[in-house]
Amino acid sequence: MPSVQEKDRRFAALRTLMRAQGYQALVLSGNAEATQRGYIRYVADWRLWGGKGFVVLPLEGEPLLILGGGSQSYWSKRVSWVPAVRAAGDLVAEVVRAIEELGLAEATLGLVGMRAVICYGDLQRLQQGLGRVQWVDATPEVDRIMAVKSSEELALAAEGYRAVAQAHATLRQVLAPGKSERAVMAQATAVLAERGCLDGIAHLTSEASPFFRPPTERMIEPGDILKVSLEFAGPSGYWVELSGVYSFRPPPDRERRYYASSLKAIERVKAILRPGATGGDVTRVIEETFAQDGWKVTGRGVWDGHLIGLNVIAPPYGQAGNRDLFQENMLFNIHPGLLVDDDQFGLFVQDNLVVTPAGGRPLDSYRHEWCVLPSGSCVHSG
Repeated sequence: MPSVQEKDRRFAALRTLMRAQGYQALVLSGNAEATQRGYIRYVADWRLWGGKGFVVLPLEGEPLLILGGGSQSYWSKRVSWVPAVRAAGDLVAEVVRAIEELGLAEATLGLVGMRAVICYGDLQRLQQGLGRVQWVDATPEVDRIMAVKSSEELALAAEGYRAVAQAHATLRQVLAPGKSERAVMAQATAVLAERGCLDGIAHLTSEASPFFRPPTERMIEPGDILKVSLEFAGPSGYWVELSGVYSFRPPPDRERRYYASSLKAIERVKAILRPGATGGDVTRVIEETFAQDGWKVTGRGVWDGHLIGLNVIAPPYGQAGNRDLFQENMLFNIHPGLLVDDDQFGLFVQDNLVVTPAGGRPLDSYRHEWCVLPSGSCVHSG
């Protein structure tokens, strides 16, 4: 778990923002959805596993964590960073009460998650219950703070990265024709659970397009090409996405070429993934690489990447025209998503890169190889 020093660093950064913007408090909203739980985790180090919650962080004094009644409020008092926890049947009414008790019923407050996290009805009630408060959407400012990782945060994220890499190593051992998809993926997710990765998505596909889906009882066949995407939050809540490609025979030439182009594109993105580059630069480099390799781009299965952290998706995005700037120690999840020719290949490779002055570096060690099973041999196509 993050250290006390990391907690103090986060609180200091948020309060510096509050002073600069004139906020007397921040109200941070969250729910258990993967892209919307990170604000609560950032200030309370609490894994919101269900429902919703709020943190009230005043400019002076201790924060308050407001959760629904039951096990979350009970255990958060014992293990979260915030000792002041209130269990409430009506969370919005409790937020209103807390703001009034702090004497901030006529203050300027920053609301985090105003447009994409808090329910519309809850926002309406909050504004009505505190009619003299000036509410300001502080989400973009807090996102910018959270986007730049400390060295400790990167180390915590790398812990999750290593766990996902180990799950792929397990797949290399257990994937075989005649086994069901569910059986083999269950062994990979068991490895993740043992290492504290309790939230995530374990998907795969044997189709040409990136039709990633949950595993089924379908029996794996000797002719399958299996693309596996493991998208999991590590023990401290930092998400990573890491992929693997597996088959039981050498890759067909077209698939091998596409895989090689994806790896080449990522290597070229690493070279430009420095402070000052933009999300649009990522897509430009990837599209140029595929064009130079002779592919005709016919569409897009998904964008080419996004920042990743306590919220699984955040800007800058790898999209044409995106002008958001990268900064040092941002963590970028890259996954070239182009569809090409009539085969509709797409999304063979996912990795997580730290932005540095020397270019993007992988969060930890993981070698992208097309693994030919069951012999255990892997074909490096870079």
